[in-house]
Amino acid sequence: MDQVITRNNMRGTQRHRSFFCTMRGFLNISLLALFLCVAFFPASEPIFAQETTEPVSEERIVTGTGRIFSENVADARNEAISQAFLRAVEEYLVQKLGPRAMANNFQRLYEEVLSRAKEQIQNYQIITEFTDDRYVRVLIKARVNTAVLGTILEDMGLRERGTLQIDVLFLVSEKGTGSSASGWWTDPLAHTSLSLTELLLSQVFENRGFRVINRSFFPPEEGYDEGMLQISLTDEDVLKWGNLLSAQVVITGEATMSGESRASVYLRAIRVKDGTTLAQGFREGKPSSARSEEMSAMESAINKWAHDMVPYIVEVFQPAKQAVNQIIITLRGLKTYKELHAIKEFFTANFPEVESVTERRLKREYVSVSIKLKGDARGLARKASNHPKRPFLFYISDIDDKGFTVVRR
Repeated sequence: MDQVITRNNMRGTQRHRSFFCTMRGFLNISLLALFLCVAFFPASEPIFAQETTEPVSEERIVTGTGRIFSENVADARNEAISQAFLRAVEEYLVQKLGPRAMANNFQRLYEEVLSRAKEQIQNYQIITEFTDDRYVRVLIKARVNTAVLGTILEDMGLRERGTLQIDVLFLVSEKGTGSSASGWWTDPLAHTSLSLTELLLSQVFENRGFRVINRSFFPPEEGYDEGMLQISLTDEDVLKWGNLLSAQVVITGEATMSGESRASVYLRAIRVKDGTTLAQGFREGKPSSARSEEMSAMESAINKWAHDMVPYIVEVFQPAKQAVNQIIITLRGLKTYKELHAIKEFFTANFPEVESVTERRLKREYVSVSIKLKGDARGLARKASNHPKRPFLFYISDIDDKGFTVVRR
């Protein structure tokens, strides 16, 4: 009798195992079918990459710590969040400008950006936090508002690392109270020391990424026109000095000091290649102790001029940005979703001009994708047709300015 019961139990167990195996197999098939439907069945509406007017932003995972005083956990938590904001903005600046520019401009960056780090955070999310007897520690995901920061850095004259360096020469006369104007070019072989104006100009322009030309480095056998040795230089003479010392931009003009209480500058930035005036203006300055380090009247005047004028100089030398076009590529004959992923990866990985590839419409007979690229559809089609890293054999047809068709062989 016991043997009969045992055999019946075994049969019941086998039936249960068979039932669960059948259900598991059915579930796997259902999931596969659902995946294929999503990949290749027609979409009810075209799916476009959404254009947005929101500022370009960047997310960072950072930590912050706040110390608890008088059992005030709320204040410690706010301090931890503020510290995390500061770290997020610091990381962005290092990546944007590079360590050297950060070091050269740290005081200005701290005063104008880092001291107000909270204002540069678009939004944030606390991922986790914990509190012990002394500290509150937070881990947050912060989105840095790169559009706002980019504008601030541009106003400060700071540029992204890796950008073109501009060679600048100073031909600025200096005049003090009760003295006549002087300039190094009136006696270039004397190798006079840098004037206060030259020192301040050099500091300001170097901090903004320019390469200041050492005026003592020029061929001694060179001759000089009489006009090149006059304190008041014509534009023609300015360009001669610029060409002689291989400058791209010459800053010319005059700086006047009225005791210790007031200074003024009138400066022009001239492009040596064609003599174009890129920026010019008059600025006055007074001594200031509002910052942690006192500023002289001349420093104040030069900083004001540079703040307003340097962005115009930089803009002229920036490489022209190629227009971004949006084209549509139709993909026919794809057999699996893996092939769709492979062809998208092919365009994004092998063509620097392609900024993005986004599925637009999925149907049984074809898939269309929207591509943003710096260039034109015909040029991209020509490069892709015989590219050695094609994921599979295909040919390209129906080429026009709006896009083309890729047909899998």
